[in-house]
Amino acid sequence: MDSDIDANTLLEKVTESQQNIESLAYIETLTMYIGNETRTVEYDVRLKKPDKFRRIERSGSFTHSEIVSNGEEIRIYDPIKNVVLIRNQTPSEKIPEPAIYTFMTNITEKYTIEDPEMESINSTQVYRVKLIPHELDNGSAREYLVWIDSNNLIPLKLQSYYEGNLVLSLEYRNYSINSITNDDEFSFTVPYGASEVYI
Repeated sequence: MDSDIDANTLLEKVTESQQNIESLAYIETLTMYIGNETRTVEYDVRLKKPDKFRRIERSGSFTHSEIVSNGEEIRIYDPIKNVVLIRNQTPSEKIPEPAIYTFMTNITEKYTIEDPEMESINSTQVYRVKLIPHELDNGSAREYLVWIDSNNLIPLKLQSYYEGNLVLSLEYRNYSINSITNDDEFSFTVPYGASEVYI
């Protein structure tokens, strides 16, 4: 842990650590703040490069969907209709990754990055980085706060602000890096009574 690291060096190291990940398991919680309402969706994700993944979408105890790829076929289960949609996986398809990874790609092109400060989240030492858009007069411009685990350089949390108001947050927990060795994680058992539809 380097408390004197500058922001650009930190983000370069984060990008490098992402490139070395071959398999990943995590839970991603997306919370949207709309007026006086708060909506939360949780994604339980397992992935293994180059083409295997499992992604379960939940709100509370309710499961909205489950998507599984064994590298050849993608199965999409709708528990409300009790239907499994099956299609071939195309070579160009990307496997899911934490939304925060996509956000942080080429981030310096759009944002000024303040040097990180040290904080603690649930006893984990983290870097807190503030991102300010280059074009502050842009009506859609948002500011961001990002918290990055100082030990393994994994982004743990992101908050998005518009005109000073919190509008979105992403939080990550139960990270497991390069620990998936069994491809059985990406097999799918058709639930009882479910119909299968090839598309």
